[in-house]
Amino acid sequence: MKLLHRISLLGVLILGVLLLAYGVALWMRADYGPVIRNWINPQSRIPGRGYMWTWGVSGNARSEPDEWHFHVILAADNVANITLLWKLDERVLYHRTSAHLDETFVVALPRASGSWRWDWLVGNPSDSTLTVDNFTVIHYSIEHPERQNGSLFLGSGVVALLSIPIAIVYGRH
Repeated sequence: MKLLHRISLLGVLILGVLLLAYGVALWMRADYGPVIRNWINPQSRIPGRGYMWTWGVSGNARSEPDEWHFHVILAADNVANITLLWKLDERVLYHRTSAHLDETFVVALPRASGSWRWDWLVGNPSDSTLTVDNFTVIHYSIEHPERQNGSLFLGSGVVALLSIPIAIVYGRH
């Protein structure tokens, strides 16, 4: 009987590890959208205390990705305010003040029930004219279609692994 008990515990251990591994694989799965590169014309000028709307992306709730990957490059002759704006509630998702930027980041956008849009703004905080030599944003969408299934497999694996010590304790009595 002890041999059968040990073999069954080993089976539950293997099952738990497999469920955890598969859950992690599903959780980490990502589908990437096309890479899009946007830029403004070289030597763009922004008047003092002014700003320039550059571009944005819009869509509906059914086509909304889980995250966006951005690579922002800025070269200007003076300090500029760079802002990523969520248009539904005017929430600022990214803001930097710099004359030179080369930054990569991922933003999980707020969920929308209807149409959504985000836009990039380049602002001039000074009174003199700002010359922007380069403002480029490379971006693509990231979707995690199997996160819910991954969570279920992770939970099942944890339950299976937690049942082993319980079975050992009760198996001794």
